[in-house]
Amino acid sequence: MAASTPPPASTGVPAAGVPATAPVTATAHRSNNLDALRLIGALAVIFGHAYHIVGRPFENPVVAGYPVQTLGVVIFFSISGYLITASWSRTRNPVSYFAARSLRIFPALILVVLVCMFVIGPLVTVLPMGQYFGGFPSTLGQVRELPDASNVWTYLSNIILRPQYELPGVWGDHPYPNAVNGSLWTLPAEFFCYLLVPLVFLFPKVARIPVIALLLAASVWYSMTPPLDSAVIWHSRISDNALMWVFFAAGAILRLLAERGMKFRTDVAVGLLAVYLVIAGTLPQHTTKIAWLFLPYIVLTIGLASTPYVRRASRYGDLSYGLYLWAFPVQQLVIDLWGVQRMSVNLVVVTLITAALALASWHAVEHPSLKLKDRIVRRFAPSRPQPAPAAGTPVGEPASRS
Repeated sequence: MAASTPPPASTGVPAAGVPATAPVTATAHRSNNLDALRLIGALAVIFGHAYHIVGRPFENPVVAGYPVQTLGVVIFFSISGYLITASWSRTRNPVSYFAARSLRIFPALILVVLVCMFVIGPLVTVLPMGQYFGGFPSTLGQVRELPDASNVWTYLSNIILRPQYELPGVWGDHPYPNAVNGSLWTLPAEFFCYLLVPLVFLFPKVARIPVIALLLAASVWYSMTPPLDSAVIWHSRISDNALMWVFFAAGAILRLLAERGMKFRTDVAVGLLAVYLVIAGTLPQHTTKIAWLFLPYIVLTIGLASTPYVRRASRYGDLSYGLYLWAFPVQQLVIDLWGVQRMSVNLVVVTLITAALALASWHAVEHPSLKLKDRIVRRFAPSRPQPAPAAGTPVGEPASRS
């Protein structure tokens, strides 16, 4: 998997305890399966990336027509499209909306970027420290180079969602060389969607679903652009981003339909899953063209259900974002320290280390940031009465990777 190629796992099945013919109804805040699905998505990314990082990319499992790590990101974007649209639909306040989005993404991102740049990089680089830090910022947006120096400082551009995957002299001899954190490519793709949601709501209510449908169709079309022919903007390859925008758009449409009374039915999700698996198995070349019709509805039907024990997946903290951010550098670091081990050993070691870092990130950075987010939202949220939640919608917005 190239660092700029979509990473992400698990096919959806009906949540236990939900009758096959029952619609998914409104559930209390955080009493649904969304946190568990996000954990599945994050673990799928770790699992899929492992095959590339240990040098066995051709063994990468394919589930429902997608590499397992790509399917994990599909889960993230489908859920995000639904929840972010719900967030703007409730508040319509740009200050609270963008504060919520920024405080969810940037604090943990800044931490992982700085640790990779100032802790991991200096410990593992093959260059002398003077050469590793040889380039230094002189004026805004520029890096002044010293002789034989690599520009370590450009790695800071990840903080402003401009992907930079390399650090000087770091992991150039690994089976998957030079990439410090290949997972960061999805963050600018997702934040771009955050910018579009308020713009869609400038249209009359009757036009919003058609507008998103047009954006979805454009994304499907552009996602089929060959990688070498795709435009690259802000260090992001647009065809890769478009491949995920379709799922965000589908999640947004499902949210708007839910506000108009649509119910998420488990029997419908089972039928869609069966049809999709048949198509993916017999016509795999068309999988990415039709997946947006099936997967978001399946994902959200499972996620908005309330399954005992499953719905408590975040009782120790919402670790999905931390797992997603930290896994890739941890996987590379494990290779650096212990070499290429058996896949089972690699996955156990990587998952345990990453889970510990994700737990620390949640309690030290992410949760305090969310508390600040909640204070800002309360201060700037409109005082008008809020509409009743749509059928199939959790009351409140669970803290998410978004």
